[in-house]
Amino acid sequence: MNPKLGIAVTCACVALLMAGGGCSKKSTGVTPTPAPTVTGSAAPDTLYVQDNGSKTVRVYRGASLLNGAANAVETLPTSDVSNPDVIYSPVFDVLWYPSAYPNATLGPPVSTPVKLWTAASTKNNMNPDQQVPYSNGAGTATYDSVNDVLYVANVNGPTVQIYKNAHLLTGASLPSANITLIITDSGISGTPRPQEMLLDPGSGRLFVSDEGSVVAVFDNFAATALSAANSGTSISLPASREILGLSSPDGLAYSPANDILFVGEISRRQIDVIHNASTFSGPQGHSQTITNFSTGPGGMAYDAVRDLLFVYDPIAINVIPNPETASGAFANIPNRRQFFDTLVPLSGFGIAVDATH
Repeated sequence: MNPKLGIAVTCACVALLMAGGGCSKKSTGVTPTPAPTVTGSAAPDTLYVQDNGSKTVRVYRGASLLNGAANAVETLPTSDVSNPDVIYSPVFDVLWYPSAYPNATLGPPVSTPVKLWTAASTKNNMNPDQQVPYSNGAGTATYDSVNDVLYVANVNGPTVQIYKNAHLLTGASLPSANITLIITDSGISGTPRPQEMLLDPGSGRLFVSDEGSVVAVFDNFAATALSAANSGTSISLPASREILGLSSPDGLAYSPANDILFVGEISRRQIDVIHNASTFSGPQGHSQTITNFSTGPGGMAYDAVRDLLFVYDPIAINVIPNPETASGAFANIPNRRQFFDTLVPLSGFGIAVDATH
């Protein structure tokens, strides 16, 4: 099952949280002291969180220090109950929302549009500025901030569509080319396809979690994809190598400075911390894990300015400082925090961080 298509929430637990009571979704121990303090940059820190219950993307400012009850200062209406990624560009102040839910208003064969907000940091309670036609969307996407290219994956196979000049997409935009990813995964029956994608813009490397047991790594992906897009030629691309031995890998986050890939394994309720991710291959190296999440981990976002990992664990957002050294049960990680929305029980997957606006 694709977790982006729905995550169950326990209603009784939601009621307790909203009333301030104890629950397995929230730590009932001593409230952790917010840490580390913000250092190295005076930049703001804003978190965009997709919620299928309220059909909005909820915006939390000062996210690095949130702990407990939190208020969304802005919301962006999505009219969507699927759980797609949320992709944000601080350079262009654009937010992309690749829906994984049919939108009948666009008509066949277009059913899952990529919704786009321009000047997103100023668009409180405003509908998308653009809806880019898309068919068979999986809700899975990633962005190349160096070349301004958006990659969107299909739900019915390993095809990824390439959109150049991504911040200028409109309802008339079409993909420049397709790339079919070749992934070998003995842990799944049928054809592997992207469950989540993450592009490192600095190296142009693409990480892809499959539905079964691997994260496939594609070196030089950005350059290869841009060449295909410029020529209008659709291609097939085999993985350079694979990280093996995972169980239902989904959410991904990456620390370029530490070359660490964070892989969410929802079936094991844990995050694998993969060191030397740019060259890692094979089944070993999963000894460092962050464990005991409630219903996730789902989507993840890494704040490189403050070295914080945000983890969507419906109905809350977990905040992990210094995640490159974190291990063991989340509740026992020093200075870990957790916040929840005061108005809605957060249920979703997509999450993105902005350290600019």
